[in-house]
Amino acid sequence: MKEKLDKFTNELLKWNKIHKFTNYTTKEEIFSQIEDSIYPLDKIKDKKSALDIGTGAGFPGLILAIAMPNTKWNLAEPLKKRYSFLNYMKIILGLKNVTVIPKRIENSGLKQVELITTRAVMPTKKIIELSTPFLQKNGTILLYKGSNALNEIEDLKASIINRGNRNYVFIKDING
Repeated sequence: MKEKLDKFTNELLKWNKIHKFTNYTTKEEIFSQIEDSIYPLDKIKDKKSALDIGTGAGFPGLILAIAMPNTKWNLAEPLKKRYSFLNYMKIILGLKNVTVIPKRIENSGLKQVELITTRAVMPTKKIIELSTPFLQKNGTILLYKGSNALNEIEDLKASIINRGNRNYVFIKDING
């Protein structure tokens, strides 16, 4: 796994110089984002199918796909440059468990999955409304949220793990 994450980091730094996917300019900054992506791994590692909405430069979806090779990952990224990067990374890292979808999820035709993840895409209520049709009964939504997480989930049945400025919000049984 370390070799794949190192390769991802080096490629992201190269692509960032041209396409400016992120504001991260050092390996340390990218490693910090990798650590952020995999922090809740123990709570989701048993899932067999997953969807990451708005994968962007790979956080958290691509990183979780590397860490969870037995999970079938769908990475939804409608922006062509980012889609191209994700597809390239899938190929050079040999990630057979990844499908990169160059569409918004509303137009993807995806089947339901056990786990949906997303980071910094849209407000919580909107992402739940958008993603619920793609979530299996008794599935889990994992939102990577910032400090405003508590305000966004006040009337939802959710559990939160706080780590510094990051809130990992787990919403379960939304369809069940």
